[in-house]
Amino acid sequence: MNELIASPRWVDLSGRTLIRATGDDAQAFLQGQLTQDVAALDPDRVLWAAHCSPKGRMLASFLLWKQGRDFWLDAPDELADAALRRLRMYVLRSRVVLEDARAAWARFGLCGTPGAGFWEAVDCPAAPPAGRYDMQSEIMRVTLSPQRLLLVVPDAQADHWRTRLSEWMAPGTSEDWTGAAVRDGVAEIRTATQDEWVPQMLNWDLIGGISFKKGCYTGQEIVARTHYLGKTKRRLLRFRTAGPAEIGQPLYGPDPAVPAGKVALAAPTDEGTELLAVVQLEALTAGPLHLGEAGGAPLEPLPLPYPVPLD
Repeated sequence: MNELIASPRWVDLSGRTLIRATGDDAQAFLQGQLTQDVAALDPDRVLWAAHCSPKGRMLASFLLWKQGRDFWLDAPDELADAALRRLRMYVLRSRVVLEDARAAWARFGLCGTPGAGFWEAVDCPAAPPAGRYDMQSEIMRVTLSPQRLLLVVPDAQADHWRTRLSEWMAPGTSEDWTGAAVRDGVAEIRTATQDEWVPQMLNWDLIGGISFKKGCYTGQEIVARTHYLGKTKRRLLRFRTAGPAEIGQPLYGPDPAVPAGKVALAAPTDEGTELLAVVQLEALTAGPLHLGEAGGAPLEPLPLPYPVPLD
């Protein structure tokens, strides 16, 4: 696999979690559960949002968008049952229905390198403009970043779109999509990292995944206190290493007895692995970081597409 995708590729993401929230209280319910200002959604906006424990730790991370009166929550496939079950715990008397929409909707991720003419190459005349919902075909097009786009189509059209996308670009793998996410600096919560970090540690405040102007939500007190009164001592950073890496794998500095961080997302490249890791900021000045125990593969820092405060 190439380290950087020089030409667009499409990836079948239909196995990922997809939750559809409907009902008169859908917006109010999600507003009380997620870190994002759900009321700020419109057809042209897609937002990141986190669902936290009462202690402010992230239990799930969602890509959130709205079409009509319905709200859609996309997350890694391994969280489908747990995320849906936990959200349903809070429904109580709210007039909201949370459904597992995976079987009814297929999703295709389109990824490519910024500046490589990605969007010009992805000429999809049958798809609606970015962020829009085409009522006739029922296709949703969700723009995540300059190098990632998500097409959501009815399952009955899935085979048709697999064929059409293959006419425009080469098929890719989930590793291509993950690699694009690493370069975007966006790490989603996985089973191995549930209940590990407050949203700021995953840079959720830097990518617009937290609203500090909305009302209360589960875990809001801790998240707000971290923002207004504390200093985030751990941040998500990007690295390159010559060896393999796995989500949840610890990082160490000069002290082999004290972990300095943990891998949040990793994608193999031709030269090794690119990864995102939540790191103790004080460890950055103590010496070089490496994976695993003493003698593990060293980590080379790489830039993120947004500034990260390190002091």
